[in-house]
Amino acid sequence: MKSKLILSISLACGIFAIILILDLLSKHFVFQALPNESDSMDVISGFFNFLHVENTGAAWGMLAGKPIFLIVISIAILAVYMWFYILRLKKHKGDTSILLSISVGFIVGGCLGNLVDRIVLGYVRDFIHLQFMDFPVFNVADISLTIGIILMVIYFIFIYSKEDKKFEVIQKSLSDFRDESKIIDFSSGEKTMGELQPKEEKTGKKHEKSVENSKKTSKKDKSNKEGNKDER
Repeated sequence: MKSKLILSISLACGIFAIILILDLLSKHFVFQALPNESDSMDVISGFFNFLHVENTGAAWGMLAGKPIFLIVISIAILAVYMWFYILRLKKHKGDTSILLSISVGFIVGGCLGNLVDRIVLGYVRDFIHLQFMDFPVFNVADISLTIGIILMVIYFIFIYSKEDKKFEVIQKSLSDFRDESKIIDFSSGEKTMGELQPKEEKTGKKHEKSVENSKKTSKKDKSNKEGNKDER
């Protein structure tokens, strides 16, 4: 169980670290190449390009100009999901679905990537622009969050309840096995040292009594023989 726990935590931490590094590095290099807001660079012409955007709100510009509120919300969501993950690990003793650990890694990495921007700069650096459709400019952290949320939904719909049922079956089988082993030990007549000692003491006492009785009997026999000799 410990090996599974270590594997789950290592997987989540590894994914989150990779996403966070990729997000911060990509923002740094793109914004160095495009120093001014609205600067752009074609990547695949007509498909997508890099565009310098300083987003003070959430997706589609919602809650623009409220960075403190968005910081608090981000930290609260991150804390709740991390707490849920820790509880699942404790309940199942590390034997949780790999999908949950992957989801946690993507969500934590993406959330922290944008959170660093909001805390340090007061806005989020977005640069990936899809030219063929009307879609908000986004970044690596946003992609990571989207993947993490999709995996989380899949986990809750298809795995969450099955995981609990599987754990209950395993726990029940273990408890039944313990009960059966107790019954077998009792029926086989195996006794502990504490239970054997009184029997041994009783056996010793019975032996001592039998020795004393035999001595008394032998004395009586001798006295009877002597009495018979005197009569003769």
